[in-house]
Amino acid sequence: MSSRFPPERRREVLDAARRLVAEHGFEGTTVEAVAAATRTSKATLYRQWGDKASLVVEAVSIGSGIAIGRIDTGTLAGDLGAVADMLAERASVNVPIVLGIARAGQRDPALLAALSARLLPEIEALRAIVVRAVGRGELSAEPPAARYLQHMLTGAVLAPALLEGAGAAVDARHLHGYLDAVVLPALGSGQRVRDRSGPVAD
Repeated sequence: MSSRFPPERRREVLDAARRLVAEHGFEGTTVEAVAAATRTSKATLYRQWGDKASLVVEAVSIGSGIAIGRIDTGTLAGDLGAVADMLAERASVNVPIVLGIARAGQRDPALLAALSARLLPEIEALRAIVVRAVGRGELSAEPPAARYLQHMLTGAVLAPALLEGAGAAVDARHLHGYLDAVVLPALGSGQRVRDRSGPVAD
């Protein structure tokens, strides 16, 4: 990528791309439209991002408000609860965009590859939450379910829209309940997110 593309122009392009995807979906968004919205040449956009998939995925990722690597509350339940809060806060905006990209990705290998590359840091940050819990003695060892943590959380966020319709709400209460009922038991933890008071009393 060229270092001569100013950071403020890059942010302008990414903001425009995310806005267009939110309005028109991945397939309805074109490089031409992004170029027109930002008074940038298509050649410049292709030089910076290579293809539409890379541009859109970066725009969606940066604008998602999701930064799991910043979370470290000191407990497993606290960390996962903070992840749930972060996911719930932007779910009404992010879920339709992610579902649209996922559908388009079934026909566009470049889009899936770009999406996977952008998700890797967040997946590693989720794994780090479990590793820290093991280090603190909250878990005796990294449990087998830890490798599926990203799948469980993705399902919890996307399933309401898929099963109940596009208007189904995903809020922190729903995600906290899912963590208490499904994720923490699967990880072998006796903690609960809702009170974050430590092990559940017998």
